[in-house]
Amino acid sequence: MKKKISVLLIFILVLGLGFGAADVNNAEAKTKKTAATVTGKAMKVTKKAKLTNEQMTEGYNLFSLKTLKETLKGEEAGKNVMISPASLMFALDMAAMGAQGNTYKQMANLIAEGANKRDLINFAKSYRKTLEKSGLMKIANSIWINEDNLSANGVKVNEEYLNLLRKVFKAAAASRQFNDAAKNEINTWISKHTNKMINNAVDKLDEKTIMLIINCMAFEGKWEEPYEGFQINENGKFTNFAGKTETAKMLSSEENWYLSSDTAQGFLKYYEGGKYAFMAMLPNDENISINDYVAGLSDDEFIKFFESRSREAVDTMTPAFTFDYGINMNDMLKSLGMVTPFEYSADFFKMLDPETIDPDIVLYIGSVIQKTHIELDENGTKAAAVTIIDMKCEATAVEPVRIKKRVILNRPFAFAIMDTETGTPVFTGVVNTTAAK
Repeated sequence: MKKKISVLLIFILVLGLGFGAADVNNAEAKTKKTAATVTGKAMKVTKKAKLTNEQMTEGYNLFSLKTLKETLKGEEAGKNVMISPASLMFALDMAAMGAQGNTYKQMANLIAEGANKRDLINFAKSYRKTLEKSGLMKIANSIWINEDNLSANGVKVNEEYLNLLRKVFKAAAASRQFNDAAKNEINTWISKHTNKMINNAVDKLDEKTIMLIINCMAFEGKWEEPYEGFQINENGKFTNFAGKTETAKMLSSEENWYLSSDTAQGFLKYYEGGKYAFMAMLPNDENISINDYVAGLSDDEFIKFFESRSREAVDTMTPAFTFDYGINMNDMLKSLGMVTPFEYSADFFKMLDPETIDPDIVLYIGSVIQKTHIELDENGTKAAAVTIIDMKCEATAVEPVRIKKRVILNRPFAFAIMDTETGTPVFTGVVNTTAAK
């Protein structure tokens, strides 16, 4: 009997649906508005890119590992972690389109040093295209505007900014009173676009919120070679972060791609179609915690590990696992240099109609929340992520808070789901215990 495979730590993207501004659900029920049919004037962005696609890819790869390392630094020992650097990037890109000056510079440099808005747009469009072309990845974006906040502050959203997000990021936009009905509608939209893997992502809506910028991603991939009954041990053993033995479903197979470095070994197991693969990374030192190991990696070591792959037979053993993860990314992003966007001095005023901006108004990021889910079993993997950027608007500035190899994953390990064409991680994570749900 076939089952689904879960991943412990994953980075997930969710990108937008390009349709109209007024009503997300009605827009989906009717004809979706594509980039080609956005007739309103869009915000102007420089036509000339500064960076090549290769430079943007390199920047994104560094961004992927840095965000994982910083996330692990702030987590308690033994906790399973999964984030989606892709989902985070797409959400930050949409917010950055409304930023200027040092606010924009700090956001762009986090993704790729020196990138202008055209660079972010070009990479977002090309990366989304390559992620979605296999049909295994589903991406959606949306913008939810708080009508009560607009009225309270006497401002309007810049329609040219919204049109840019609709056209470039295929983002849906909706204007609502931020009450319980709106919260339920937003959560329903997120659930739909994460294939019901993430529910109730928004706990409450705040009156200071002027808009929510949301990016969702859902991945469902079956193994190219599913595990057969004789390869499944329901009573396998996994030694967790504390050195204690857990009973776990262990999946055994012979794979064809071996990876190694001076400090770790691993393997690739492909999903149907060959576009994506599960990458496992097991430290050679059995006494080091997986969190400390990942924290000690150089910024490009994760990618170099993927590039070390050689076609060799390798006996593998992998635990089936399922878990959810959620994080407020504010501290992590600040530690990586994105400080000003969270402060009262942030400049996101390109998001607003310039004729309605009052000098006393402040507009800043209140929080960046990401929630993820992963399941890995003998059939394949399901993973999802949602990133929610909460934009705050107030009238008073407030500081916001070739020998056959063996890799047996029977102790904590790191993993990723890789886009094998571009060599970029879409999901990354660590498994400290198989008991987490």
